[in-house]
Amino acid sequence: MIITAEMLRKAGASPNEVTRLTSLYGERVDVTKAWVLEHAHDGINWEWAAEHLLPESAWRVYKEAIAPARRAYDEATESAGRAFDEALATAWRAFEEANASAWSAYEEDKASARRARRIYDDAMEPARRAYDEATESAGRAYEEAIASARHTYDGACALAFARALNA
Repeated sequence: MIITAEMLRKAGASPNEVTRLTSLYGERVDVTKAWVLEHAHDGINWEWAAEHLLPESAWRVYKEAIAPARRAYDEATESAGRAFDEALATAWRAFEEANASAWSAYEEDKASARRARRIYDDAMEPARRAYDEATESAGRAYEEAIASARHTYDGACALAFARALNA
């Protein structure tokens, strides 16, 4: 299967993605099973490629081939997703509590709006920092937790795409 930059554009790929892919592989690529497996982990969105570039019959083959890997990926990332959600919920509750307290101080001192705003901003700064650090930490933990599953799933997507090429 030959894939060109023009095909990507017509299929709805973003201009940034077309530029990225053409800078890596050129304006035209002969996509063979061997090529797909060689580039399985290059950051190509195989799901998008299968849906938008393969003929309907090959798309069905791809969907059937990828279903077990998708289930495994979903199972592997589910607990990481729950941990991420819990970390965000905890951080959000702390942020909301700080916000309520700061807002109360602000409301009590409306007569001096600038002073009240400073009180609010000063009171909220530690909560903002804590929330940002918690979400950043939770995001890193989530990405680390799913990295292996994502790598395996990307390989399965590429393999399913390669199989679908022959459909």
